[in-house]
Amino acid sequence: MIYVLLTYLFSPLLYLLIILRKKDAIERILVIQTAKIGDLVCSTPVFREVKKKYPNARLTALVSSVTKELLEYNPYVDEILTFNTADYKGLAGKVKLSQLVCRGRYDVLICLNPNIPFALAGLWGLVPQRISIMPNFSGFTFRFASALFTCLECHASGILISKTSVRALHCLGIESGDITKEVYKSPDAAAAVDRLLGQIEVPVIGFAVSSGNRLKELGADKIVEIVNALAKTLDVSIVLIGSHQDREVAIKVMQGVIKKEGTIDTTGALNLRQLPALLERLALYIGVDTGITYMADAVSVPILHLAGPIDTSEQRPVGKRVKVLQYHLPCVPCTYVFKVAHTCRKGDRACIARITTADVVNAVNELIDQGGAWE
Repeated sequence: MIYVLLTYLFSPLLYLLIILRKKDAIERILVIQTAKIGDLVCSTPVFREVKKKYPNARLTALVSSVTKELLEYNPYVDEILTFNTADYKGLAGKVKLSQLVCRGRYDVLICLNPNIPFALAGLWGLVPQRISIMPNFSGFTFRFASALFTCLECHASGILISKTSVRALHCLGIESGDITKEVYKSPDAAAAVDRLLGQIEVPVIGFAVSSGNRLKELGADKIVEIVNALAKTLDVSIVLIGSHQDREVAIKVMQGVIKKEGTIDTTGALNLRQLPALLERLALYIGVDTGITYMADAVSVPILHLAGPIDTSEQRPVGKRVKVLQYHLPCVPCTYVFKVAHTCRKGDRACIARITTADVVNAVNELIDQGGAWE
């Protein structure tokens, strides 16, 4: 709170400096999205729509070091900067963040994962036009700090966050409802996937083995049951997908699967620049609410989304060939875009635990019958 109060105290001087610095045309734009993989993928419509409106402006993305690879081949992003949460803690961190913004001499700042440090950095960094989303869950201090932005777009429950993000662009004269997500692969991606998969002649089902939030995970035992059931009923190969952090889960799954020759563990083998090439090879993708699910949605793969505890009205795969499997329990949803839960209040994770192998197999068969997976 003290930093916000000091900012209000010195705001007349800051606004004067902004007036002296302001240009007639928009030449440099900064988009901030330092949240996780899924959130960044859901934010890609913003980069596209901004660049379509201002093709000659230099668009810079400020992201976390973990997600940087997702944008390295995005044609709408001219420059990528990284800044992690730990980097802007304390006064020194906030000054460092503000200096980074100030050096960029940005005409517009678009904040897609709003917080107090970014509200301060926009003004301290002397950015004339400062746009932000107003979370549906926010504390008093952020509400107080939100007045430091020049334009706010309120996110309401029941609305897709990607729609809110695109709507925020109306402050720049951008009126678009296109929330199509995009991910781009590196030139070496296809060759890397070929080395992993070899010559597979049957349809490939991708299975994300984990999630960045343990509350949403299926667990190795449940995945083993599902993989074995699919292998018994379908002539397919199954690919386990995840990062190097998911290796332990994948190893347990590989130990339990019956048809080992038809199951391929790719966890940790591909980076985020290469992963889109693997997802494009899939006949069907199965996963809980994790970043890879939104990458699969971006490449228009048929998806079985095991939604668990999330609010699917504000974030979910939105492709034409998506089936969402979720039990509507009294406690669901309990985790949201701007209010993330990491533990189950009831202690039983019933929203995930109640998903049976039969549920998944039946849903997969429905997708196949609808022509969504084996086209």
